[in-house]
Amino acid sequence: MNFLTIALTLLILSTLGSLVRAVIGPTVWDRLLGIGLGASKITLAVIITAVSIPENYLLDLAMLFSVLGFLVTVLLARYIERRGLV
Repeated sequence: MNFLTIALTLLILSTLGSLVRAVIGPTVWDRLLGIGLGASKITLAVIITAVSIPENYLLDLAMLFSVLGFLVTVLLARYIERRGLV
């Protein structure tokens, strides 16, 4: 087992923990936090994969994941704060 395999395994386990928090979170804000953490950890896993195999499109994919994760977090927070009015 090399370092990249161990790092990706730990990231996958922690991502699953974040997604569990998103599903069973007692409040809506805990669920939103779990979604944001899951998106950032998936982005980090794609970046680690892009470093391990030199492919340029993976960095573009990581940038796409990070922008989408940010937008989802901001839009959901705004939706919740305004009680359903966008």
